Amino acid sequence: MTQDIYSRITEKVIAGLEKDGLKWFRPWSGNDLGMPVNNSTGKAYKGINIFLLSAACVDRGFKYNEWMTYKQCSEKGGQVRKGAKSEFVVYYAVSFKHQDGTWYPNEQAVLNAYGTTKDCTKIFKPKYFNVFNIADCENIEPRFPVIEKKHEDVGSTKAADYVFNLYPADVRPTWFNGGSSAHYVPSKHHIQMPEQNDFETAEAYCHTFFHELIHSTGHKSCLNRAGVAKTEGFGTDSYAVEELVAEIGAQFISATVGIDYNDDNSQAYINGWVKKLKEDKKIAMQAASQAMKATDFIFG
Repeated sequence: MTQDIYSRITEKVIAGLEKDGLKWFRPWSGNDLGMPVNNSTGKAYKGINIFLLSAACVDRGFKYNEWMTYKQCSEKGGQVRKGAKSEFVVYYAVSFKHQDGTWYPNEQAVLNAYGTTKDCTKIFKPKYFNVFNIADCENIEPRFPVIEKKHEDVGSTKAADYVFNLYPADVRPTWFNGGSSAHYVPSKHHIQMPEQNDFETAEAYCHTFFHELIHSTGHKSCLNRAGVAKTEGFGTDSYAVEELVAEIGAQFISATVGIDYNDDNSQAYINGWVKKLKEDKKIAMQAASQAMKATDFIFG
């Protein structure tokens, strides 16, 4: 079952990459859909669910990016239309294994037995459930009829400074322009960028900067992410995931602040990721989850 979930996610991501390239990771860009939320609880969906539900919303022409389970629809006095197609939402179920070998299904069970979880190992297992867009739910009104953007379009010339200043000041990396390459140096917690005039467009400069900024969130003083904090090199699995984390995060930030960046020369890069995703079906879910944690860290 676990492998089936990873396979289903990977199939959707690969189909999106082959159709829309890396822009698949920002399907709400250019419209007023906003982030996907649960109509019943008002809570925003996280991780890979943001991309799965937003892409479905665009592909199927829904007006609102609001979703709910069949049960939630019924509890609100609604009815899912006959023949309506659902989308799946993924979450991690967390269980615990004590050092004495005993398994517990949840944290409360451990606390009841030992009073603490310090001697336990957390076990994460992906599971899914089905949700329906409110367009397919009769007698259900949108919870957020007016979309309010959290961040205004700030313009390509100001976007880098704007996002950089959102970064928590106490752990913000240093950043200088100059030289011929864009890179992040974990040992110095420093971002080095070429001059903006060295890029074809201001949008290309900003998007590249956002990519490096996402890398910096993996520093040991921030999110302590493998592939950055452990300074693992080219060719390792964690480095491969880290590169996709940075690119997903950069796409998300670009869309959020109104940067319309399109790299027409990225097809080889995309093909490489399609191959990598086919080889390891856990990468898509891991990278999307970590990318959203990174952007949340920057935006607060």
